[in-house]
Amino acid sequence: MKIFKTAILAFLMSAIAFPLFSQKPEKKPKVNSLVVYEEKFDALVSKKLKESEVVYDERGNILEEITYKQGKVNKHFRYQYDSNDNKIKEEKLDPSGKVIETSEYKIENGLRVEKVVYDQNKKMKSRKTYQYTFF
Repeated sequence: MKIFKTAILAFLMSAIAFPLFSQKPEKKPKVNSLVVYEEKFDALVSKKLKESEVVYDERGNILEEITYKQGKVNKHFRYQYDSNDNKIKEEKLDPSGKVIETSEYKIENGLRVEKVVYDQNKKMKSRKTYQYTFF
């Protein structure tokens, strides 16, 4: 009888605890873009300026990132990713949206092994190679 009570108690405990551990975490909302504004207050005047803007893809990767200084474009980047969410291309743009520099990344086994930077005329400016040591 004692074994029977212990077995029933164990069954009830697992029936109560199992749903608590098996529940899937809540999904985060998929953000398409984010714009940040900063509002500054002086004695009589308030000023609201755009501080930054970020656009995401459906997988959460940043596609475009713009920062502003006093309401004007300060830095502007666009990014591309491979099917494994590795960044493979980065474009730096001027305030008018013209590409002024492009960086291309080579990925092997999930690791960046090369970065090549080109100017606006697609002339190579620099190349970095990455060498890894493993345990």
